[in-house]
Amino acid sequence: MTGVAPQRVFAACAPGLEPTLARELDRLGLAARAVAGGAEAEGPDAWAVACLGSRSADAVKARLWEGAAPGLAAARRDLARRYPGVELESRRDGERATLSADAAGAPLFKRGWRARVGAAPLRESLAGGLLLELDYDGSTPFLDPMCGSGTIAIEAALLAGRRAPGLSRTFAFEGWPGHAAGRTQAVRERLAATERIPPAPVLASDRNGGAVRLAGKNAEAAGMAGVVRIERRDAAEVDPPPGPGTCLVNPPYGIRLDREVEESWRSLGSLLGRLRGWTVGVLAGDPALSRFLPGRPARVLEVQNGGIRCAFPVYRP
Repeated sequence: MTGVAPQRVFAACAPGLEPTLARELDRLGLAARAVAGGAEAEGPDAWAVACLGSRSADAVKARLWEGAAPGLAAARRDLARRYPGVELESRRDGERATLSADAAGAPLFKRGWRARVGAAPLRESLAGGLLLELDYDGSTPFLDPMCGSGTIAIEAALLAGRRAPGLSRTFAFEGWPGHAAGRTQAVRERLAATERIPPAPVLASDRNGGAVRLAGKNAEAAGMAGVVRIERRDAAEVDPPPGPGTCLVNPPYGIRLDREVEESWRSLGSLLGRLRGWTVGVLAGDPALSRFLPGRPARVLEVQNGGIRCAFPVYRP
């Protein structure tokens, strides 16, 4: 890497996952720190590394200039000449200013495999970030007992298989003047070389037959049909393999507590008591519903899902 100028990025993520994103970018080889709304990172080929490799980022902004605020206008003119047609975004913070551009060109949570969604879709990037927050690495069994359209389980399978989320996509920065295509290809090849067959089961289930069929179609579109084992079953009837393992679930919730929502949470509570030795994360759109779960969480993170403030209690039964 000697002689290669580092690149800087700001990667955005769901509120609450900023430290998770910073740790992920560090593991990808960048020097990162959590900031409000995401993480700032620096390193060789940072634009490519963040766009191709990050599971928890929603967007990647290339930092093209940073300096004293009075120099903003001149810097903008210079960058407009160097990057014709690229939309520049300016930001001032006191006496400092930055100029950035969207390196991805489209939201990173749009992985390209999910053609159909359920009634309450979860962003792939949020699912990926929550899996990382639980320290899931694919080495032990995974379970989503209320899988809906399958987003969480499919993201778990992709993570377990170490398949970088952006490998099948082309990003905006690849069309910018001066783009070093060979270096981006090298990043792609380096990430692709880490792929493997997931070593432990990835299990998904739902009591709704339509959701199970949809999850199966999405798993096939993602190339994970042979990895994710999906079945129709109520959470209370799931027979999990012995721990350790990781369970991540996004149970239903409503503006008012109806019988169906309450039954779902009671079923989850029944299952939770049988997940001895597991790490269990629950995305709770209505934190009050957690009263149907046994025991106290080891910790609780606050995140946002589509603008809805959610609790994310983590249990270790």
